[in-house]
Amino acid sequence: MKQLFILLFITASLFTNAQTEFKASVSKDAVMVGEPFILEYQMNKIFDNFKLADLQNFEVVSGPSTSMQQSINIINGEMVKTVSIIYSYILKAKVQGTLAIPAAEIEIQGKSFYTDTIKIIVIEGNYQNPNEDHGKDINGTSRL
Repeated sequence: MKQLFILLFITASLFTNAQTEFKASVSKDAVMVGEPFILEYQMNKIFDNFKLADLQNFEVVSGPSTSMQQSINIINGEMVKTVSIIYSYILKAKVQGTLAIPAAEIEIQGKSFYTDTIKIIVIEGNYQNPNEDHGKDINGTSRL
């Protein structure tokens, strides 16, 4: 019983010493108005609360889509636990310009962590989804 307590104590101290990482990223740095892109938030710890920033200049097409991976490895006698939690959104910009995606927030044991603000360049254009039919004749070739 004493050995189990010591093992749990060591495991807990290893898990709490890992530095918290909370990052945001986008799939493209520049898009056209209406062009979809992916916004991802990645965390390396289990968190208590997630607060998405106000995305007033963007349309949320879908999301959040979540994925989580956990692994525990013993390397040279040390137990190493890794966690990766990803929240993904598909967004479309509503207006042109250099837009900011404000910081999102998570809470871990009452302490707040924030992502950096992301800048994305949105240009005026007529985005056409390549998966949509944009005028094909009966044989499937373009009418252009």
